[in-house]
Amino acid sequence: MRVKHPLRTAMNLVFRHTPVEAQLIVTRRCNLSCGYCSEYDQTSAMIPLDVLKQRIDALHKLHVANVTLLGGEPLMHPQLPEIVAYADRRAQTSVTTNGFLITGDLIHRLNGAGLMGMEVSIDTVKPDRSAYIQKCLKTVVAKLGLLRRLAEFEVSVNLVLCEQTRPDFKDTIRELSGLGFAVSIDLLHDPKGKIAIGGEEYLGLWEYYYAEATPYSYLEQEYGAQLLQGARPHWKCQAGARFLYVDEFGNAQFCSAQRGRLNKPVVEYTRRDARQHARAYKGCEAGCSLLCHYRDSSLDNRPFHTIKSMLKLLVRSGPVATPRELVAVERVAP
Repeated sequence: MRVKHPLRTAMNLVFRHTPVEAQLIVTRRCNLSCGYCSEYDQTSAMIPLDVLKQRIDALHKLHVANVTLLGGEPLMHPQLPEIVAYADRRAQTSVTTNGFLITGDLIHRLNGAGLMGMEVSIDTVKPDRSAYIQKCLKTVVAKLGLLRRLAEFEVSVNLVLCEQTRPDFKDTIRELSGLGFAVSIDLLHDPKGKIAIGGEEYLGLWEYYYAEATPYSYLEQEYGAQLLQGARPHWKCQAGARFLYVDEFGNAQFCSAQRGRLNKPVVEYTRRDARQHARAYKGCEAGCSLLCHYRDSSLDNRPFHTIKSMLKLLVRSGPVATPRELVAVERVAP
C-alpha cells in the first residue's frame, strides 16, 4: 500500500515512536457467519458516526499512521464513506471486508473519501457445502472486477489457511494471481491467537504461496514457516505501542485475541501508555499467529530484516510496498 505522507509518517514513527496501525471496529454486525471467526454478531447496532469521530480524534492525537476500519463487516455501516473521510484528515485509512456488499456507487464514494486501501477476504475458489467457509472467489469475482475497473485505492486479497481451505489452496492462489491482486495469508489461530495448524503439508502450502503468488509482505515468511514446523520463536510484541485495536466499546486493546487485558478507553490513551507497553513483553508472543502484529513489531525488533523484505517485495512485484515496510526503511536509512 502506498504511504499517503511518507516523510511525515517516517518522522512520526522514527522520532515520536507512534503507532503504525490502529484497527477500529465500526460495527460488530456481519452479513456472514464464517466458522473460524469470533469477531462478529448479527444483532449489534451500528456505532454512531459521532462516537466514531471521538475515537478517531484520539487516534489522530497519537499520530497513528494507518487506521484500518473493521467489523463484523464494515461495509454494512451506512456512513462508511463519512468515517473514511473523517479519518483521512490526519491518517491514511484502509478497510477490511468480505466484499459481498461492494457496489460501483460505494467504490466511487470511497474514492472521494480518500480511502487508501481495501483488503478483501476470500478463502476458497468454490463454495463450502458445510458453510464453515463462506467467502469464496466464485461469489465475489464480479465485485473484484468492479474494484479493478473503478477503485482509485489499492486492493489486496487475504486468505485464511486452515483445514477447510487446504484442499483448494493452490487453486485459489493461482486464480488470484491471474487476477493480479497482491495476496496475504492468515494462519488459523485459536481464540487466544495461538496457531492452530501445523505440519509439512501446511508448510508446503506456505512455501507455495511465496513462490507463486504476489505476496503482500515478506516480513513474516520465515516466522510463519517456523510456526508451521512447531517452533515458537522468541520476539517482543509491540501491541499497545506500534499497534492498537479499538473495540466496539471504544476501549484500546492489545489485539482482537487478547481483549480485556488492556481495556483502556482510547479517548484516554496517551503516548505515555504507548511507551510503557513498548517496553513490556505481553507474555502471549510464543506461538502467536496474528501476523499483522508480527509485521508491526518488526519495525523495532528486526529493522534490517524489514529493509531486506521490502527490497525483495520491490524486486518481485514492482514499486508496491506496505506502509509498515516503507516507513521501516526510512527509519533505519542513513
